Amino acid sequence: MRDSVALDDSVRQNPFGSGPVQGEVVDMINRYAEYGLHTGEDGQKDRNGHDGLRLPFNMEQTDGVFGLLLLCFLFFSHIYNGGVTFLKENISLLFSSEKSKKIHHQTTAREYLYNYFLVFQTVVLASICVYDIFIEFDSRSGADRKPFLSILSYMALIGLFLGIKDVAYMMLGYIFDEQKRMKVWRRTCIIGIEILGMFYFIPALLLVYANYYHLQIIIFMLILFLIVQLILFYQIIVFFIREKFNFLYLIAYLCAVEILPYIFLMIGLVYLYRIDVFNTLWL
Repeated sequence: MRDSVALDDSVRQNPFGSGPVQGEVVDMINRYAEYGLHTGEDGQKDRNGHDGLRLPFNMEQTDGVFGLLLLCFLFFSHIYNGGVTFLKENISLLFSSEKSKKIHHQTTAREYLYNYFLVFQTVVLASICVYDIFIEFDSRSGADRKPFLSILSYMALIGLFLGIKDVAYMMLGYIFDEQKRMKVWRRTCIIGIEILGMFYFIPALLLVYANYYHLQIIIFMLILFLIVQLILFYQIIVFFIREKFNFLYLIAYLCAVEILPYIFLMIGLVYLYRIDVFNTLWL
């Protein structure tokens, strides 16, 4: 009886040479095509070999994530093709509420459109970063099977959150007859979101396509978010002190409008990650 290993060998080597055995016809294409397949007694082919191990999930393998990042890059490069003047102006408006009041009436429709593009960029980058954080710190979930759909659900939730928050600002302006100040404040909040989107682009690329220092990058992004929020809190505190409101009103406003909503947003993102929303909706 011949050795079974020799039957599976595609090219049998001459023990005294480096080439195939003379006189043996070897069809390399057919051998590789039928590797590990043998016909059994029932006429069916049985697989003789080892099952391959599935590669671990990586964000850079998802084409949808690459498409979203490319879209953000096109927005960013088109808006800032003339330099960093627009960025400097937005940073100065974030720090100066008085200057924001003057610039608000001079804003053109094109600048408004750019602002919404940058807000969309922030939502996209934040969704990608949140998903990457989830799969790194809690890889037991099966959400990595549909990363693009999960990121789209995060984008919808974050966009809904920002929309509800903007509507809440409008309602507060109508209730307390402060429409003009609320318009300026809404613009200031939008500028803060835009700046986060601009500074998040490079860290988001590193989270997706680099394999090192992810924890440090996440901490850096959280620090940027806290800095922007502290600047906004500072302007709120200055407004309450200037108008001589009670300090308890300030604490109630910060907790109800500026802090608790972000906690609810994080709970919602975790809930979306834990469950397969799209399969649930189909059911």
